[in-house]
Amino acid sequence: MLNLDSEIDLSLFFKWWWQQLSFLVPRKFQEALARDKSLLVVEFTPVTAKISLVNQQQETALGEFAFNELAKEELQSLIASHKEYSDAKVVLRVPEDLSVMQDVFLPAAAESNLHQVMTYELDRYTPFNVEQVYFDFIKLGPANNKTLIHLLLILVKKDSLENMYQHSLSLGLQPFYADSAARIVNPAEAKSQYNLLPKDLCQKANKKPLFIMFGAAFVTVVLLIVLMILPGVRATDQLNELKQRARKVGAVAQEIESSKKSIDYLFQTTQALIDKKRAASSVIELMETVSEVFGDDTWVSNWRFYNNTLQLTGQSGSASNLITSLEKTKLFKNTKFISPVTKDRRSGLERFKISTEVIKEQHADAEAE
Repeated sequence: MLNLDSEIDLSLFFKWWWQQLSFLVPRKFQEALARDKSLLVVEFTPVTAKISLVNQQQETALGEFAFNELAKEELQSLIASHKEYSDAKVVLRVPEDLSVMQDVFLPAAAESNLHQVMTYELDRYTPFNVEQVYFDFIKLGPANNKTLIHLLLILVKKDSLENMYQHSLSLGLQPFYADSAARIVNPAEAKSQYNLLPKDLCQKANKKPLFIMFGAAFVTVVLLIVLMILPGVRATDQLNELKQRARKVGAVAQEIESSKKSIDYLFQTTQALIDKKRAASSVIELMETVSEVFGDDTWVSNWRFYNNTLQLTGQSGSASNLITSLEKTKLFKNTKFISPVTKDRRSGLERFKISTEVIKEQHADAEAE
């Protein structure tokens, strides 16, 4: 059955994952990461300091150096001549016989403030008080009953660690941290890390490269944002300019359309006047033709011209001869009486009402003339 209470160390998985995919990472980048994780370990004997370079691949001994100016110059010259030495972090390693390790179990409620609790409870678990030693601890996890926390307490006497610290400074080396040879810190494992040196004695990391990196990243992000936004802003400005031009062109087009409508209206009005003038001319010509055809004994009292049909109403001495007279011209056809012929007693003339069609070709010629 799967134990859901067991702790899973994800760091092992990521370590394996990195090992499997490391061949994809450029070699120079791997070397830079290796230099960043390299350690310059300082171990002390009563009269000398043994110094070695430890990295992920191997451990290289630099030699043993006495505590004097000549040894300091020799060591610093050696470090300056090798980039990997100067990039490595200095670690002060306390001999196993000078350090003490003790398993401690504290209530789970103290987990949020373990260091302060250990400061008050140190004399209960060790023969020392907080004024005599430097200490730190590693959290190993909950105890079996889940109500206690298992800690591994590691401590060293203050005078011993301070003496080693001064010897380290005399060689031009300021430690980043101090650990015990009985429990070596593995930088790749977060759960194994601790530091016996107080923070005020530890070398402060040079944050300038970090600030440069963050500054460069910030500038890069800003440039990327500008490169993404600037074309959009320019496109928006161009689009607005095009819209303004389109509105101006639209206004001009509307003015042109209004002018065209006005011109069309004037043309139609003029054409109507011309048509009326032509119609009036053709009617006058028809009247002249009818007057020539009719004799002096014929009077026309009503004249109507509509849809190429001419209707004449009047009196004549001989109404029957009128139809024959009109048919003789090339301008009329289908001439007929549309009402009976009657005699006017007062004038003695015959009343008539004649309808005749005007031939279009002849009518058009008359208009053209």
